[in-house]
Amino acid sequence: MGIKDLFGGGKKKAEFREKAKEVVGTGKLTAGKAEELRKLSQAEGMDPVDDKTMLRKEIYNKAVGTARARGKLTDAEAAELAKIQKFLALRDDQVEKTKWDLTRLRTLTEIRQGNLPAVAAQNVALRGAQLTPGEVVHYAVQVAVLDRPSTSGRDGVAVKWGMPYVINSARGDSLPAEGAKEVGEGYLLITSKRLYLRGESKSAAVEYSPQANLFLYGDGVRIERTVGHTLLKFKSGSGDTAEIIGELLAALMK
Repeated sequence: MGIKDLFGGGKKKAEFREKAKEVVGTGKLTAGKAEELRKLSQAEGMDPVDDKTMLRKEIYNKAVGTARARGKLTDAEAAELAKIQKFLALRDDQVEKTKWDLTRLRTLTEIRQGNLPAVAAQNVALRGAQLTPGEVVHYAVQVAVLDRPSTSGRDGVAVKWGMPYVINSARGDSLPAEGAKEVGEGYLLITSKRLYLRGESKSAAVEYSPQANLFLYGDGVRIERTVGHTLLKFKSGSGDTAEIIGELLAALMK
């Protein structure tokens, strides 16, 4: 700690950070937030670049939180976040996790607007997948595969044919993974025709139909079999993954 911090410099920086977070965290993330930050910086006589990376990230993450709280990310909001990141002199690798979260949020926004994504054919998740003619893979996520005889009353959110997905309805549920048998790992593919699991040694699929027994959780998907249950636990660690899959299945199962 330097002499400046001992005699009030640190306190002034802290006050500036709180004011900056208030600027980006109030109301919608509209155009001009980056400019408001610049004006605040000039008025306070503070340069955010002089602050520690961790503390500059606090301001950026507060801005991102404003968009996440609304459950969507528009082109204008994405552009404004890029300006804020530039103003705070944060490299992409310094906010990598946050930017991945934004990518998922952007994907979710597009799906809700009726624009379904498509996974590139060269993606590693599709390696060895046996797709049918005209079948499109809209989303892929790495999963741990588990087997469990019962749900112990933790049934998750039923994915019903012809029914919309209720936003955030799966976030509060977690897979009944305790005591489940580990089967392996693989990739869960959400295609235009089915839910497809590409496992380490074999694959399986559930065709979309009114009879499909699929259940969504904040951390995975459960497939109800005639006897027992297959649990697919997301390895992404993001709550947005369940939201994306919920919205996609609602769009495809009809």
